[in-house]
Amino acid sequence: MGRGAQQKEPYFMKKLILLATAPALFAVTACGPDSAVEERGDALEERADAVEDYGDDQASALEEMADEAPTDAQEDALNARAEEIDDIGDDRADALNEVADEME
Repeated sequence: MGRGAQQKEPYFMKKLILLATAPALFAVTACGPDSAVEERGDALEERADAVEDYGDDQASALEEMADEAPTDAQEDALNARAEEIDDIGDDRADALNEVADEME
């Protein structure tokens, strides 16, 4: 190889590396820090998860009580209430998630 080819090779390699890494660099810069509104949205999503988990836990406790109920009527009433509580938790979590999605 001649001397001119050796001088062009490092320049070519620099361009090749730049072109290969450009998409990653653009992706990193596009994913900057969250704004305050986005952070509040993330916190709201966490709250929604907690609300849903709480509803699930309360419903599970009622279902366990229903399993131990002395009569079928009491078991049915406890299971119905457990389902209502689970639905309330799910609905509230969905509402919180909708607000959070609007913030992002």
